Amino acid sequence: MAKRQERHQKKLDNKTKKQKKKASRKKLAKSTKISLSILAVMILLIITGTIFFFQKYGKEVTAAIDAGEEHAAKIQESDFKQHHPTTILDKNGQTIKELKTQERDYLTYKKMDPLVSQALISIEDKRFYEHHGVDTQGLLTIALNAATGKGVRGASTITQQLVKNIYLTPEVSISRKVEEMVMAQALEKRFTKHQILEYYLNNVYFGHGAYGINAAAKVYFGQSINDTSLLEKATLIGVTNNPGIFDPTTNKQNALKRAKLILKEMNAQGYITNKQYEKAVADDFTAKIHSNALNNQLDSNEVALAVDSAAKVLMGQQDFRFQYQFDSKEEEERYNKEYKVAYNKVYQRIISGGYQISTNIDTALHDQLQSILSNTMNAWQDRGENSLYTKQAAMTVIDNQTGNVVASIGGRGEEGNNYNRAFLSYRQPGSAIKPLVSYAPAYERGLLETTTVSDDRPNSTYPNNVYNASKGNLTLRNALAISSNVVAYKLAEENRTELKEPIYQPLAQMQFTGLDVGDDNPIIAVGGMTYGATTQEMASGIATLVNQGNYRAPLNINTIKRKDTGQEIFTQDDLTQQKIYSDDAAYLTIDTMKAVHQNADGTAASLNLAHNQYWAVKTGTTDEAKDLWTVGATPYYTVAVWAGDDTPQPQDNASVGQATKEIFKQTMDLLNNGKEDVDFQMPASVQKVDNQLVTRSSQTKQVLETRKNALQAATANIDTLAKQKANELTAAKLNTPMVEEASTFSNQLISERIDTLSQLEIIVTDTQDNWQIFDQYAQQVFTLIQQVEPSGGSLSDQYTNVYRNKEVEYAHEKAERNSELNTIKSQISEAKTQSKDLDKQISELKKQLDEARD
Repeated sequence: MAKRQERHQKKLDNKTKKQKKKASRKKLAKSTKISLSILAVMILLIITGTIFFFQKYGKEVTAAIDAGEEHAAKIQESDFKQHHPTTILDKNGQTIKELKTQERDYLTYKKMDPLVSQALISIEDKRFYEHHGVDTQGLLTIALNAATGKGVRGASTITQQLVKNIYLTPEVSISRKVEEMVMAQALEKRFTKHQILEYYLNNVYFGHGAYGINAAAKVYFGQSINDTSLLEKATLIGVTNNPGIFDPTTNKQNALKRAKLILKEMNAQGYITNKQYEKAVADDFTAKIHSNALNNQLDSNEVALAVDSAAKVLMGQQDFRFQYQFDSKEEEERYNKEYKVAYNKVYQRIISGGYQISTNIDTALHDQLQSILSNTMNAWQDRGENSLYTKQAAMTVIDNQTGNVVASIGGRGEEGNNYNRAFLSYRQPGSAIKPLVSYAPAYERGLLETTTVSDDRPNSTYPNNVYNASKGNLTLRNALAISSNVVAYKLAEENRTELKEPIYQPLAQMQFTGLDVGDDNPIIAVGGMTYGATTQEMASGIATLVNQGNYRAPLNINTIKRKDTGQEIFTQDDLTQQKIYSDDAAYLTIDTMKAVHQNADGTAASLNLAHNQYWAVKTGTTDEAKDLWTVGATPYYTVAVWAGDDTPQPQDNASVGQATKEIFKQTMDLLNNGKEDVDFQMPASVQKVDNQLVTRSSQTKQVLETRKNALQAATANIDTLAKQKANELTAAKLNTPMVEEASTFSNQLISERIDTLSQLEIIVTDTQDNWQIFDQYAQQVFTLIQQVEPSGGSLSDQYTNVYRNKEVEYAHEKAERNSELNTIKSQISEAKTQSKDLDKQISELKKQLDEARD
């Protein structure tokens, strides 16, 4: 009995096993089907995305790979780890500043608390130890984003971020992303994972001038990174994502929230225990800026300019595309954001060490010029809350022979006044801008100093003159001398129309960095800019006029060398000049500026230089005299002086305006003492005829004007004669030889006009449609035909045939354009549908994955 039960139980067990195995197979089959379905869709998506990606970006990707490999070959350890402080040398080769922030604060991986790199990996790159510089999942994300029109987006690995921080500009594009990936993989072959973490943590920017985690810990918490709490470490790692948004001193709640997210990830990934996590999230921190933590204070105006100039040079070498004019506010804001990131990155490299920057800084001359400015401004002693003088001044001096900045005086020189207003402070230039945006472009189009323009205001949109009146018709020379706002406004408006370019175009070409999309307005001719200009920009603009219209970037550096290799990576010979104005337009503008001090009613009539009779000048005064300027040049030097309050306030024009003139005078007298008194070089395209300067541009304009007038007169004569002959023809009823002659002439003239009609091209685009112009001209021809053939005839038939053909042509062009638009709309609609289908597929995938996990 027992044996029978045992056999029965065995049968039951076997049956149960078979049932379980069968159920398991069913379950496995179902799971396998789901997995295979998901895999198939993923492969399909990858293939589709890859085909799209390479069809659209194939050539761009190939070029980027080549560029990445070329840059990767130049990677050196010293790019990340500088042991040589950056030194700034004066014109005699003497060191005037040594910068060595990184040398002091650099921490090797072995000496750094492991929690720091673990915090970084947990939030920025979870698979850091698994990939070889590029995360393949990230690649798929980028391809899918590009294919679905969501831009070039995808998470970068820590290695990629290091490459981008050190070598690349912040441009967002397929080519830049591919180049970044190529270099990241090369970096991983060259260095260990620990080295890469070390380089990243010692080079990333943390805000407030702090580069590197150790420097950041000292700036925010007043101690080394190893001495900070776990919460503080997480907070600092959080800052790297966006130093503005997660600044622990100004946005503590944001910083704390991100720090707790990092701690949560560290706990989930096993870097810290539950006990460590709970203690850290219950903790708090107090952050404040410890300004004495860094040794990178640029307390010399000239050194600050040298570092700024070097940063822009290095940005250019990294292919950063500088931009000075924009089509929209959005484009302007995007550029400004990219510029700030790129500038900060390069600035960090210079401050961290590794460069020798040779300059033309003459400290003795700077001190003399600083004394001139400071002493002249001593009449105003009021100070603000920051203990700085309320009333400030700034000045830039440029050597016209070389284009170099000789001096950059950023303020009155009191203790603690390190802000260099000369190249950092944008102020409204007032009438000082007139030579650059009104007069030089006007001379470009052929006007002369003797050309007259009415000083009358046509309507209330025109600015008032400072003398609140009209002086009638003024020559351009007199108009600039007395600083007529109306004439300058009219010239700017005409320049835009005739030259077919934005009013601020010359300023953009001369790299004025404060331009705004709203500045294409004639009001900037009287200084009404959105942001304004710096003394350095104003000086470089006037220096361009002296240099026959050729712009040279205003720098005070001669060479830049890498200390680790001794390689000279920049020399002043690398700079190229850009033609902004024609030789004759530049010369005429400078000559016109002489009238500002030569004419009895000129705004600088009381100003005299001790060593020069050949010099040019322009004063500038804004509304309520908030900003006061004197800018001008001798053949040797250009000087631009500004005075006013840091926070714009109305000034006493008589006293503060006179101060700018006095600073200008004393500076010019010092610089030009002992130099030969010579005039500005007159180009061959300018000649003196009947005691006035005549230019090639003006002669060309006069020839064209004469031809235009002659053509108009001839056309008027033809029309008049045709009508006259036609009237005679009608009155005589075609019965005299004279009428036959007139008929022949009229018929020939009208036939030619019909022929002209037939040759006119009908244009229909999304921005152009010239049918109305054609039709108006056709009606004029038809009127003439009716006078000759009131009852119809061969001319009427010829005209009708041409007109109907043009109607057919217009209808065809219109239909084609509509068809193109419909095709584009259809493509857009189809793309949207495909995008929705793809989103549905991805959603279904996620659903199936969730079911498979369950």
